[in-house]
Amino acid sequence: MNKKPVSYKQGDQRWGGKPYRVPGETSTIGSAGCGPTCAAMVIAALKDKRVTPETTCAWSVAHGYKALKQGTYYSYFKPQLAAYGIDCKQLLGSRILNQPNHPIHKQVQGYLRQGYWVIALMGPGTWTKGGHFVLVWDWDSKVRILDPASSADKRLNGDPAAFRREVRCYWLVDARKYNKEDDDLKIQDLTDAEVLALGKRLQAVMGKHPVSPALAKELQEAKEKGITDGSNPGAFCTRAQAAVMTLRAMKQ
Repeated sequence: MNKKPVSYKQGDQRWGGKPYRVPGETSTIGSAGCGPTCAAMVIAALKDKRVTPETTCAWSVAHGYKALKQGTYYSYFKPQLAAYGIDCKQLLGSRILNQPNHPIHKQVQGYLRQGYWVIALMGPGTWTKGGHFVLVWDWDSKVRILDPASSADKRLNGDPAAFRREVRCYWLVDARKYNKEDDDLKIQDLTDAEVLALGKRLQAVMGKHPVSPALAKELQEAKEKGITDGSNPGAFCTRAQAAVMTLRAMKQ
């Protein structure tokens, strides 16, 4: 599964009431900023954690991508993300509303499996009454979505049939490097209590498995050399204990 991006809401009290408008309208980030909010989630995850919807809405207005008395022009995403070194392109040049069997949907699933994310423009139905941009970060039994305007489960874990029917357009975002980065657990990131709990869990698991013949032979040799008494072979030892055992072995 892909990594989940940074999550922003366009109506967040920090910026929701601030203007996202051109002369002749009174719209705010909360009322019309779903597109730049999706872009901000992408940028904050991939390039710059300081970027918020306020940042991207300001950029959109300054570069002429705010549509009068509507939302954001389709042409916004590619240059906005390019400004941060992120590749983005629109898939298809026409709307696909009410085309649940269009081959583009399977293509999008394939891209997501490769580590891409997808910005989707939704039509009337589950996600909006008119038009609304959302960020799709994975697609398995459900369509995994970050919705700038909602935390409702049906909008974050979307029904694939409804999604295919209601989506209008797709924009492909290259997040492959981010999604393939090593996310292995690092011991230095854990608290002492978490390390202790992990050690006990591992020791319990190891204790369920019998010692192999080869390991049993080595343990017997170590016992004869006084390195260990041979009890509890699956137990952990401290670095100091390991150092003492090593020195003992070297003296044999």
